[in-house]
Amino acid sequence: GKKGGLPVWEPSEAVEWLELLNPIEFFEETIVELEYVECTASAIQALVLFKKLYPEHRKKEVENFIANAVRFLEDKQTSDGSWYGNWGIYFTYASWFALGALVAAGKTYENCAAIRKAVKFLLTIQREDGGWGESHLSCSKKVCR
Repeated sequence: GKKGGLPVWEPSEAVEWLELLNPIEFFEETIVELEYVECTASAIQALVLFKKLYPEHRKKEVENFIANAVRFLEDKQTSDGSWYGNWGIYFTYASWFALGALVAAGKTYENCAAIRKAVKFLLTIQREDGGWGESHLSCSKKVCR
């Protein structure tokens, strides 16, 4: 994608003002294909594995994709250290995907501010029983819980 992320179906080529033509009042952002944390993170993990199996095949393209996708994930991180998800119960779900991808790409707690922020976020919202239950209302409110 334009920003380094991956959309679900089609390349995100449309201009964003087309979203103003959206005839569906109760669904936002349905006209222009968006780039998603979960899709991008999954692609990073797949290409890291691909690179291990076929290190010379389209090497530069794969490395460039991974670098751009990592930058996309870092840019999409929210100020509290989470990522907003679209395909599961939101913030903890997307953070799981993003953290897995960053680690697969060679990032660590020591060398990556995004990982440090995400760990702080997860520890902050962890429940007393050790779980991370998150309300489905996080979607509409775009705030964790």
